[in-house]
Amino acid sequence: MLRNFFVALMSVILMSVSVNAVLFHATLDPGNIYSALALLVLNVAMLYGYKSNYKGMLAG
Repeated sequence: MLRNFFVALMSVILMSVSVNAVLFHATLDPGNIYSALALLVLNVAMLYGYKSNYKGMLAG
């Protein structure tokens, strides 16, 4: 239970890194964007997999 919470938290934290990597490669190095896109897709998959853990964070 506690470990699942930290996985969800780390996915949220790493989402900013993933988006930043995609934006960097999209603007400055478009030839090497594939690894950044793969990281973003994997991070979105993790966020979707743990979507039940975010109900408390998204509830106003």
